[in-house]
Amino acid sequence: MLRIRCRFSKKDDMIFTSHLDLVKFFGRAMRRANIPIAYSQGFNPHPIMSFATALGIGVASNAEYLDIQLDKEIEADAFTKSLNDTLPKGLSIWACKYIDKSEKSLMSIVNRSVYAIEMKLKNKTTQKSIEKEVEKFLEQDSIIYIKERKKKNKWKRNKKSIEMNIRELIYGIEVMSLIEGKIIMKMSLAAGSENNLKPEVVISKLNEMSEVSAIEDSIRVTRLDLLKRQGEQYVPLMSI
Repeated sequence: MLRIRCRFSKKDDMIFTSHLDLVKFFGRAMRRANIPIAYSQGFNPHPIMSFATALGIGVASNAEYLDIQLDKEIEADAFTKSLNDTLPKGLSIWACKYIDKSEKSLMSIVNRSVYAIEMKLKNKTTQKSIEKEVEKFLEQDSIIYIKERKKKNKWKRNKKSIEMNIRELIYGIEVMSLIEGKIIMKMSLAAGSENNLKPEVVISKLNEMSEVSAIEDSIRVTRLDLLKRQGEQYVPLMSI
């Protein structure tokens, strides 16, 4: 069985589609492109493919990753072109390459996610002031986030609150620019099957615990890359 790894972007109206719909879009596109994708066995066969991690609705991305199993080999460039010709607007394959059978799954190797956060501020300030606020925020030993999980039972559905210290899941926040009241930040956060922190949560706590006051409906989030650990460094899951 052959396995090909792809890096793709998700933009425009596609940012409002769910992960389940994304899976359907790729399955439909591969059938239309006559790509020899492998299918599972059983009463309800489905294309064998796996994503690195689900992306939140409303979040754009330059770096989503997908592994696809094929029944027979097709040249990687031809695969990329065929798929791009059939994918809907907003989804675009950037690069594909065949990987060895011994390669670990995407979900198991993801450690970090890098985001660009763009938002407008309520109050006039300077970039240096924002940088100082971010620095003080990161100096905290504890940043508590209350996460609510739905608890199901036979008779009713209750919400169970879980208290989390998310400070250790924030690896860095960098202020990139502040122009005409619009700020751009770069965040490096925990991602993967063991720990996963959404940028919206960090923004919410930053608003709550500092003088960084963002206008909520102005916030735009783009995932720049997903990283894996390689020795003492963190590198993209796939270079392009």
